[in-house]
Amino acid sequence: MRGLVSLLRVAALATSPAVTADVSRALLDIQERLYLERDGARVFDNAVVYEPSLVDAFYQQRGYQPAWTDAAYAREMLEILASSTLEGLNPADYHYDEIMALVEAFDAPWSDTDALRAQAEVLLTDGIVLYGKHLMQGKVDPRSLDASWNYSRRSLDPADVARNLADAIERKEVASKLEALKVDTPFYRLMREKLAYYRTRARTEQFSIVPSDKVLREGDRHPNVAALGKRLRQMGYLEGNNDAGSYFSPEMAAAVRALQRDHALDVDGIVGGQSFRVLNLSASERETLLRINLDRARWIRQDQTNEYIVVNIAGFELYYLRQGELIWQTPVMVGSIDTRTPIFRKRMRYLEFNPTWNVPRGLLSRSLYPRLASDPGYVDAKGYEFFGAGGKVDPATIDWSAYSGANFPYRVVQKPGPQNAMGRVKFMFPNHHAVYLHDTPSRELFARSQRAFSAGCIRVKNPLELARLLLDDQDNWSAERIGALVDSARPQQVVQMQRPVDVLLMYWTVSPEDSRRLEFHEDIYGLDAAAFAALEAPPVTTPFDA
Repeated sequence: MRGLVSLLRVAALATSPAVTADVSRALLDIQERLYLERDGARVFDNAVVYEPSLVDAFYQQRGYQPAWTDAAYAREMLEILASSTLEGLNPADYHYDEIMALVEAFDAPWSDTDALRAQAEVLLTDGIVLYGKHLMQGKVDPRSLDASWNYSRRSLDPADVARNLADAIERKEVASKLEALKVDTPFYRLMREKLAYYRTRARTEQFSIVPSDKVLREGDRHPNVAALGKRLRQMGYLEGNNDAGSYFSPEMAAAVRALQRDHALDVDGIVGGQSFRVLNLSASERETLLRINLDRARWIRQDQTNEYIVVNIAGFELYYLRQGELIWQTPVMVGSIDTRTPIFRKRMRYLEFNPTWNVPRGLLSRSLYPRLASDPGYVDAKGYEFFGAGGKVDPATIDWSAYSGANFPYRVVQKPGPQNAMGRVKFMFPNHHAVYLHDTPSRELFARSQRAFSAGCIRVKNPLELARLLLDDQDNWSAERIGALVDSARPQQVVQMQRPVDVLLMYWTVSPEDSRRLEFHEDIYGLDAAAFAALEAPPVTTPFDA
């Protein structure tokens, strides 16, 4: 607090015309150094200017006059930077600590107060601009984590930023402008609320690990049961303070089932791999996961149209939204660990009922070819056909021993029908990954809580209902009409989309269960560690565009 008071004194002194002129000269000197240090924008010994072009444009527009001359307003801005923790961000990224150090140095009798004022000016401006940028599009650039990422990332025009910031300072509207940049969705607000909850809980949590070396079931007697009971009580799923001992009671099994329901696990009362993961997830770890996923939510705020579909790969769930409101959701299957569903965005173009399936070359090479080569009955049962340059090829005439999946010269196509891998309908958003939404004949797999089974595409549990929702406002497509088309077995019936519906394939290890609860998902593709490392790293300096 003493340092904050000092900073306010510095700001107030800057209102003197003579002092202002001296600070202006110091600001001009800093701007000259920005030009000279364009590779890293390190113009101070203790700090980096992360947005040099934006800072340069701001002070050029002001004729190098200081902007933060109101003591109370300077304090408000520092408090805003400190509050960035509420968004899962770090105040140190926005020069909070560096500004406070400058304030302390200002009290020293040997200090160059004009230079310190100018440094505090520049760092506060840079901090505010950078914080606004992170609120708008996230701190982490997802393109640095995933080459398939094709979501928009807005570039900022320095002149526009300079004008808007100057106007906001003049009108004392910086706080409201920053607030408007925050993601304003129920999911984001709930994550932010839970972040505060788990951050507080992490400071006081009595956390005990449940040994995971033995699967536990109702009726078991085992030393690990006592640790299980203790952890269930810590999490609020089991009442009382009595030691459960080594007996896995029916009461404990009911508590385990409640925990499994809350975390989208198989509700069987058996404590195995996934249940151990949830039990042994501390409040501090949940805080970290919320920070990661809050930033992920910021990554896509610029890509939301009026109507869109979001697939949460880690949560195995599809969400259909209109005007930002959730109108429908359904479970999905996604790519396995070896054949991951990529993260990208595309616009849906058409639906195809009773589709054929062009077998991807990669899948043919990886697993399908041996079965095709060794089992003619399998070819017939699954409805596979083969095509060369001259048209359809009889599989009986193929010398299967002469090829492998990698050099097989024929195109493999699966006919429409009950065994078709695409099922009864596929939802097409053409992309170079050859990944789509579609139905599946393997519907029994939807009973699993962990549903990473596909070769990369997204299998939809209720595809005909999704088709009805997508087509409901065009050409009078009803559930009955869709059902009749599917039952007709007419192959490859294409229906073009007449309004824009974007498909956003995302990866969230936290997702909403309902308006008050969150689910924490297993990091099936192992993407959280890199995202957290990038979130914790110092901000990336934007190249100086002079």
